[in-house]
Amino acid sequence: MVKKFLLMAVACACVGSYTVAGAQGTYDVLPDPAKPMVGMPNPVHEFSTIDEAAKYMNIMPHLPKVLPVGYNIESVSTINKDILQVVYGYQAGEDATRNQAAGKRIVYRVANATGDISGDYNNYRVTATEKVNGTKVTFKGGEKMVYLAGWIKDGQTHAMYFERPVTRDMAKAIIANTVAPTAHTAPTK
Repeated sequence: MVKKFLLMAVACACVGSYTVAGAQGTYDVLPDPAKPMVGMPNPVHEFSTIDEAAKYMNIMPHLPKVLPVGYNIESVSTINKDILQVVYGYQAGEDATRNQAAGKRIVYRVANATGDISGDYNNYRVTATEKVNGTKVTFKGGEKMVYLAGWIKDGQTHAMYFERPVTRDMAKAIIANTVAPTAHTAPTK
């Protein structure tokens, strides 16, 4: 009886492993390289300038005109043609003592949509809401330092994430100077 049970268990294991091996990508017919494989399209599109991304999205985005010393545009992209994302990277200048960001980034997002567009779903110790030039802004981080700020102004939703936190006053200064000029250009490299 035990022998019969053991043989049945081995037989089931062999059949099960054969089925699993067969499902792991063996092909009866090799794929045709002329026919592209169908998959999920990439929702992120990279651009050389903010103007190109804005035209692609048909938006005139408000952008920060004041940033901590040493931050410049690192990349421009869109997400699902709904969110414009500009990543500002810290580049050390001659006086490295003025900003110790050491390569940290500021990620700014803007959209003609509502809801949380930050992409940051961390739980922060402190969440506070204050008005900046009449606009209600939500700050997340600590008592004095901010990792994330979000607000809605002139029909656009904004989110700014700081890899290295800034003071709430610095975040307020950036937000107060976020405007919609007639054209946006990235510095040439």
